[in-house]
Amino acid sequence: MRILAIALPAAATLVALLLLVEIRKYRAGRHLISARRLALRLIAGVLLIGLLAAVFVGLFVLRLLDAAARPQLFLGFWSGCLAAAFLLLILMLADVREVEHRSLQRQHEIWRDFARYLAGHLQRPQAERPPEPPSGSEGQDESKE
Repeated sequence: MRILAIALPAAATLVALLLLVEIRKYRAGRHLISARRLALRLIAGVLLIGLLAAVFVGLFVLRLLDAAARPQLFLGFWSGCLAAAFLLLILMLADVREVEHRSLQRQHEIWRDFARYLAGHLQRPQAERPPEPPSGSEGQDESKE
């Protein structure tokens, strides 16, 4: 239990630091995520910190280890923690969906740009194309005349 007493606050601190790094990157313009994804991540991070704090409080402050001692508090508290964990899962799935959506957008942009590049080079007028070098005997005959 002592390891858990150390690990829970350490994990909450680590999540808070990662959130601060994410915010600093976004404000500095060194980000690859949209404002919506940042908001999802911030909400999920705060919820995760709250969930870690609730587990800590439930285990070490309220001592909710045995349901027989205080069954209503036990059931209500841990049900709330479970609901928060499910909400966190839903937020994470929404973030994954945003990542997939952005990835598809980038793929479409890449293919569109590639098609424009090819169309520009294939439709270039004959006068703009560089001269082709003479090939075979035809080029030699023309130089003799």
